Amino acid sequence: MDTCHFDSEFKDRLLSHFDDIDNETDGLLIHGENFQALNLLVEKYRNLIKCIHIDPPYNTQTSGFLYKNAYQHSSWLSMMEDRLITSEQFMASESCFFCHIDESEYEKLFLFFNSLRMDDQGSIVWDKRNPIGASNTIATQHEYTICRSRGNVKLKAQHVNGEMILKKSLALAKAHGGITSQCRSDFKTWINKRTELSGMERSYSNIDENGHVYTTVHMGAGDVRTDPKYFRPLIHPITKKPCPVPKNGWSSTPEYLDDLLEKNEVSFGVDEKTQPRRKCYLKDNLIGELTSVISTGERGKHILDAFGLDFPYSHPVGLYEKLVWSITTDGKGMILDFFAGSGTNAHAVINLNRRDSGERKYILIEMGHHFDTALTPRVKKAVYAEKWKDAKPVSRESRLSHIIKYQRIESYEDALNNIEFNEIEHKNLLLNEHQLRYILESDTKESPTFLNISKLQNPFSYQLNIVKDMQTRTQTIDLPETFNYLLGLSVQIRQCLHDDDRRYLVYKGTVGQKPVVIIWRETEGWEEQDWERDYRFIQENKLTEEVDKVYVNTDSIVPEAESLDPLFKRLMFSQ
Repeated sequence: MDTCHFDSEFKDRLLSHFDDIDNETDGLLIHGENFQALNLLVEKYRNLIKCIHIDPPYNTQTSGFLYKNAYQHSSWLSMMEDRLITSEQFMASESCFFCHIDESEYEKLFLFFNSLRMDDQGSIVWDKRNPIGASNTIATQHEYTICRSRGNVKLKAQHVNGEMILKKSLALAKAHGGITSQCRSDFKTWINKRTELSGMERSYSNIDENGHVYTTVHMGAGDVRTDPKYFRPLIHPITKKPCPVPKNGWSSTPEYLDDLLEKNEVSFGVDEKTQPRRKCYLKDNLIGELTSVISTGERGKHILDAFGLDFPYSHPVGLYEKLVWSITTDGKGMILDFFAGSGTNAHAVINLNRRDSGERKYILIEMGHHFDTALTPRVKKAVYAEKWKDAKPVSRESRLSHIIKYQRIESYEDALNNIEFNEIEHKNLLLNEHQLRYILESDTKESPTFLNISKLQNPFSYQLNIVKDMQTRTQTIDLPETFNYLLGLSVQIRQCLHDDDRRYLVYKGTVGQKPVVIIWRETEGWEEQDWERDYRFIQENKLTEEVDKVYVNTDSIVPEAESLDPLFKRLMFSQ
């Protein structure tokens, strides 16, 4: 259900039912220029983001990034520098930054990351299994993901096919009435036919008498041992004869080998002629380390086609799931993507939460028109059903409860369109730099785009001229929500109260660890008795109880209250 299809009264009633609305919101989608959006969000999400995961323009002819050809590297790096330095403030104490890039800017971007306060986790080579040929150069088959981190971070890898392998072994054991030789044979045949499995996954082709799937690994030492104890042979359990010892001796002590024997974790051959190997059970190795090479021929566009959405290119959602999961193995954490494209990161988070009942959240920022035509519809459809075909859901077996908030921020063009001069005669003057600066600072300060404080008497009807689809429309701006972001308020309760014909919009939450309440109402034309009535209403509804700070728009005779107007203005231009 999208609240844009309902009136404000319904929206107010609906949102008032939440006890911790920000915590219960799963995704935030911001339509706007990402540098401005990051500056808007930084106070609220400072040091709270578990994973920043971006796919920026690659600075190639197909990337869509506009720049002067004479300064292509410097202008691209300047664009990235502003955003990376700002986004670094979002990172939590134990967090990770993934940045996709290709050959054209990898070295320069890698060096710039060295200047940031992050640890180098290494770079991942994504083998796309699809070489792109060129006339005079080697065909390109890979891209990079630069990985940086903050704090004590160990990136892990989930063997997503491991669960499938275990389920198949159980199904075969049930079909054969136990672990028979035919069951083992059928299992090996099935494993060998699964082309989507990696070589490591395909090695788990054995089932022991207890039904555990395993592979075997060499137990020899890498360097030659000198102590005779590392050359003690293991005795074959059937022939009772000694088996061959590795050339360099065993890698483990006799005590450790005895422990493996006791736990039945040594694999012997049919007789003593085969060197024993250690069993590694799949159930104990479903989680490993994220490796420097990820190979997948998966394509992202076919998912968008199944949704019935038109977008030229998208990274595979499976790749994003692997990267996001590596830092959110506990199912928690917030993911930030400020080059959101078609919304692949949100889709990956939704899929992971559906799979492991996780509570991951996401913030996506995108300025393109496809925010409406691809990104938002994709997120909604991914929530509604896991699988789609021909723009229709295939099934809804794995349903999700999900709350998405999507918003638009003022663009540079909107800001210019809303600059107003106090004195009309300035328009025809030829001005030098100092005169122009003076006029912009003095004669335009009451422009709507610069937050005209006098209009905060009517906060629910503050308007800007917004250009969309080549047409200018007058739109009402959400000042309370803007102030929440600038202040860094984590919203718990949003209430709409009424004192007869007066509407009070009340936000309760925290800034840092301090409880705060923000009270908005229309105050234009109020006289002394109106302020007294306002005081009584606020006291009767106990709006100022159990908080450290009380903010109101315009003014109030409530002793604890502070006018938010000058603070709002200052915060607007301190970003």
